Amino acid sequence: MTAYRKLFSVNVLHNYYEDSLCQDLDFIPANSSRILMRNQRWIYKAFDTGFNLICETDQDQKAKIRIGESNLYFGIVLKQAAKFLAITNLNEANPQKNFLSNKKIYLTNNGLNKNLKYSILDAITGDLFNFNFDLPEHEEVTLRLKTVLKNDLIIEYDSNGAPISSPYKIKKNINETFGKLIDLSKLPDGLYIISVKNAADSGNELLTYKVFKSAELQSQATFGILHISIPASEEIVEETKFSISFTRKETFWKYYVINQSGIDLEDFDLFVKDKSTDGHPVYKNCTFAGKPVPADDHDPINKIADAPIVLFKSNIKIPFFEKVKTGLELSKKDGATEVILSKNLPNPMPEKQAGEESKVYVYV
Repeated sequence: MTAYRKLFSVNVLHNYYEDSLCQDLDFIPANSSRILMRNQRWIYKAFDTGFNLICETDQDQKAKIRIGESNLYFGIVLKQAAKFLAITNLNEANPQKNFLSNKKIYLTNNGLNKNLKYSILDAITGDLFNFNFDLPEHEEVTLRLKTVLKNDLIIEYDSNGAPISSPYKIKKNINETFGKLIDLSKLPDGLYIISVKNAADSGNELLTYKVFKSAELQSQATFGILHISIPASEEIVEETKFSISFTRKETFWKYYVINQSGIDLEDFDLFVKDKSTDGHPVYKNCTFAGKPVPADDHDPINKIADAPIVLFKSNIKIPFFEKVKTGLELSKKDGATEVILSKNLPNPMPEKQAGEESKVYVYV
């Protein structure tokens, strides 16, 4: 009798959401992975926050087809890219590296570690690509290609197709920059690191560049790559529960209060106060200092408002969170009396943040 058991599952979490469950990603198996799954009689089953890989088993609950050491690759696609990128901190902590619009993400397991490791890819590439870089203080450098386990991989061949040994010496070109054609055609799909050192090939690396080779995934509009390495096993199939955990962004909140009602701003009698009382652990109470808009603030509202503006900025960064932060009050002093103009100021929209600041425009 044929039976099935879960080989592994991948579940995506994000602390922006109240329930921590993230439905923003789709995982598309690469063609090589589809072939492997078909040959192994594995079933790929997607769900809202990830997917399961289900294995056909025999009466002993072991895989019907022996599990050999395998690598599975999935393209990661964002369902709502603008929203996800706005709420998510994608910077790499160690080594420190910022996620930019031309970068990709790479997620992989370390053995059967349940928390998938995150890093930033500089590129997804096919068999050939031109690697160009700038190191102004150097006239010649040493370049090599490596993986986590191997060093000095071959990326250059002579006119007869014979390999040229690594490492490779590169001199500046006429444009005062460095460039080299990287040939990965003889190497399998996977993660590679380009390492650049000084001409003497000594000391620390001057530059590292992380690429994933896959002509198929390069041609697709992917956000990144998920790589699951499966060890060989003849044991009873037990589900390994992998998780991907994303972290919310946090920014300084800035309120531009545009005075259209003629309130006298000479004495700065407008106030923004945080009177949140719900006690939610995500949000800390903060203070907002009010001041005239400084001369170096070039926000377009300063040109088009045609009215006095007072700027209020939070003293700490406030996280983006699915639940709205309430209790932010805008008030004015009318003599000895404080008059509340708005009890719950709107939260900023993550998609409209600028750097480490999020702006909201309030008209009174």
